[in-house]
Amino acid sequence: MDFFTQQDKARRNTSTLVLLFVLAVIALIVITNVLVMAIFVGAGGQANMGLQLQDYFSWRMFGLVGLVVTGVVACAIVYKWFQLSDGGKRVAESLGGHRIYPNTRDTDENRVLNVVEEMAIASGMPVPAVYLLAEEAGINAFAAGNTPADAVIGVTKGCIEQFDREQLQGVIAHEFSHILNGDMRLNIRLIALLNGILFIGGVGEILLRSGSHRRRGFSSNRRSGDSRLALLGLGLLIIGWLGSFFGKLIKSMVSRQREFLADASAVQFTRNPQGIADALKIIGGFSLHGAVTSPNTQEVSHLFFGQAISKLGGMFATHPPLEDRISRIEPRWDGKFIHRKLAATTAESGETSEPDKKSKAAVMAAILAGQLPSALADGDLSAESETASELSKARNSINNIPAALLQHAHDPFGASALIYALLLNQDAVVQTRQLDCIKQHNVAGMAVQTSQLAPVVTKMNRRFRLPLLELSLPALKCLSAKQYKILKRTLGLLIRADQKLELFEWCLYQLVSHYLDPEHMPVKSSRPLYKKSVQVATEYQLVLSTLAHNGHQSDEDRERAFGRGANTASLYNINLLAKPQCALDDFIKAVNKLALCYPLTKHLLLKGLANCARHDSRISTEEREIISSVAAVMDCPVPALNSL
Repeated sequence: MDFFTQQDKARRNTSTLVLLFVLAVIALIVITNVLVMAIFVGAGGQANMGLQLQDYFSWRMFGLVGLVVTGVVACAIVYKWFQLSDGGKRVAESLGGHRIYPNTRDTDENRVLNVVEEMAIASGMPVPAVYLLAEEAGINAFAAGNTPADAVIGVTKGCIEQFDREQLQGVIAHEFSHILNGDMRLNIRLIALLNGILFIGGVGEILLRSGSHRRRGFSSNRRSGDSRLALLGLGLLIIGWLGSFFGKLIKSMVSRQREFLADASAVQFTRNPQGIADALKIIGGFSLHGAVTSPNTQEVSHLFFGQAISKLGGMFATHPPLEDRISRIEPRWDGKFIHRKLAATTAESGETSEPDKKSKAAVMAAILAGQLPSALADGDLSAESETASELSKARNSINNIPAALLQHAHDPFGASALIYALLLNQDAVVQTRQLDCIKQHNVAGMAVQTSQLAPVVTKMNRRFRLPLLELSLPALKCLSAKQYKILKRTLGLLIRADQKLELFEWCLYQLVSHYLDPEHMPVKSSRPLYKKSVQVATEYQLVLSTLAHNGHQSDEDRERAFGRGANTASLYNINLLAKPQCALDDFIKAVNKLALCYPLTKHLLLKGLANCARHDSRISTEEREIISSVAAVMDCPVPALNSL
């Protein structure tokens, strides 16, 4: 699945959404002007009987009303946008969700966390925080956030009670595809924009109630004025209802097609269509289906895996019918749902669906039948897909990390000590200086814990450093703002302890900052500036040269690897720089400029880096860490780095 193309498409969808929204606001301005003029005509009584509605029109009045309407809508959008600026956790908390902590001892919660961890590492993304809607018995899930760095995955209680691991994996893969496709950001913007239109109706309701209450006990003139106020409120309420009508229509139109794409992506992620197909069948056969009862469900209904509001149907449905989604994944489906009892994990019939051990054949049959999106046909079905291979490698990486380190990675205190241990220098004098830096922040036991973990971290295979760091991120997100400030300050001291900055130290610091900063402080996202790779050719030459020097031994291999990467990025006139020209400070500046490219250009540049690393048919630890860090700064998933 070309997620960068889908991100670009999502960006274009955002432009279409903004255009529709602007047209809706213009319509609101015109209708509100007509309403105001009609009220003046009615208020004139006999004296104005000979005057027509157009006699009350003036561009000055039109501009004034337009300014008021636009201002009200803009304020409502800014307010909602500010509310959502904290990322996905604000959405999850508004629905009554609570975070599943990485060190939980609940079996079901651990199963969810394990699936999310595997899927994140396989897709080249940070491991997101997971929230549980413990009061929701309906079967559903969602992904929310502004960027992959502040994304969260939410699951209902019904979801973890009714699904087995394969079904849960299909649903989580569906939600990850929303993040990678750019749908998540689109959905957050949709919430903010529609809140502006819906707010007009709220103003009308307030005016209507205010006018009704104030009419009682006043003079006829005062009652007449308040009647007009109430009439204006009623008109605005009607306008708000119309805005709500068209707003829901826009939301549904945008959402439905993205669900089909996410289903197809989930199949390609897991290479097991039966998992997500059975998940949809279980929702269809469950008494509560995907219902979510939170009072805030209405505005975020399009974020969910399944239809969260059962009464929404037809053109207002935010999701395609279950039957259509299942048929696209499983063309030979017999039309029967899997029936489950409330708060039970066994089918009413006593049967459960067997996993499809011939999933590749099932996908091929679906494509031949013309009932799976063409995006699936682009994959290589003759051999295991890169994503499936990456998923297997992610699972193996987790299993090969020493158990003692894994246990600490799931605890905020232990995860902090692990990050410090990864930075400890092998020189005894420098290491003593680093441990003193940890002690000076007066976090009881931290220096001792770090020194105890250091030998285990040193003995661990270096290729597991990155997966260990990624697994530690959810626990580090649980730190308080004060604790995180201490963590970052300490990391800076540890890195500077030997008076030099190494590439791995920069990689670690970038990964921690990029994925944890949004959790604890407002982060301003930069707008893309560069549409073509040639606009960042100089910067890309430096980054690609740095990668070639760190991943290949001979001059010939470096030249060929660099050339392969440059050609992939459509940059044919750049040459490999000498190693002394690849200063780390310049490298950092270059990566920051690459982060300002458009999604499709980022895709081209990252693909070039991956092809450079693949040149010698092996991916070194240094290459993987460099590419992962560059991808993090560019806010992109890491390209598949399978050895050839």
